[in-house]
Amino acid sequence: MLKIFKILVVGVVFSLFAGESTVLAEIIAEPVIRVGLYKTKNPVKFSSPFDYTVYSGEEIKGILPAEETAALSYQNGAYIFKSRSFNFKTADYLRLVPEDPSSYFTILGYQRKMPGRKTNYNSYRGALEYVFSPKSRLPYIINELPLEEYIAGLGEASNGAAEEYLKALAVAARTYAYTMIAPRSAKHFFDVYASTIDQLYLGYNAEMAMPRVAAAGRDTAGIMVTYNGSPVITNYFAHSNGLTKTWNGRGRGSRPWLQSVEAPYDVGKKMYGHGYGMSCYDAAMRADKEGWSYDSLLAYYYTRTDIQKMY
Repeated sequence: MLKIFKILVVGVVFSLFAGESTVLAEIIAEPVIRVGLYKTKNPVKFSSPFDYTVYSGEEIKGILPAEETAALSYQNGAYIFKSRSFNFKTADYLRLVPEDPSSYFTILGYQRKMPGRKTNYNSYRGALEYVFSPKSRLPYIINELPLEEYIAGLGEASNGAAEEYLKALAVAARTYAYTMIAPRSAKHFFDVYASTIDQLYLGYNAEMAMPRVAAAGRDTAGIMVTYNGSPVITNYFAHSNGLTKTWNGRGRGSRPWLQSVEAPYDVGKKMYGHGYGMSCYDAAMRADKEGWSYDSLLAYYYTRTDIQKMY
């Protein structure tokens, strides 16, 4: 797989659990995550205020200048790229890659709006990949970007929520995303969906509209929940009925860190979500009403875990 970003490896990894600083793990580089945005039979119109390098597979075809629109389509087994600067047809998938992974692009004409919000979430940082999926028999639009840029673009929380809750959610979301990253294969085009199948990822416009959510991600950059030294799947959900659930497996492996705990702020509500891990409502109320810190929240909902800075 083509490597598109230069990644800095940070020197040491510390435990933040219980306020202590002790080395707990080997260093890793900040990961790159691939997000499946959507699939479509219609041409994709790409635009960015930044220059993007255009690839056919791993072959550079040219530079798309800033502010110039490009059209990407798939017909009869061939990928077609059209812009004012250059056009080509190829049997290989298309990639548009910025020099700086924090650069962003917009998919013109793509409507992605959330209930109660006027913003159209059709802009994303990083690279775009356009690849045909034999399974769905349609091209998929994939956004590839550094993990921290992905976390900044999540839409799982309100911008007005308590700061420590936002930090706890950022760490849980980062840890979940990290555990989903897998080697690319013919059957595995991307790591996570942009929807609540995995986590609600809205991209650059969410980052601009919800700066406190994005700041919580930056303030906890590289920090993850670990069990026996390894990042684990950190499920979270809207709210419980006063008690979260113990993981029952059902053929999906053991998750001993997902134990039932009391969620007093959820009492009187109906279970909304799968019920495993952190109740977002209960956690938000604990942070807001009782002043719980983000690491205390994570330690409470994820039993016998540590909180480690992994990069």
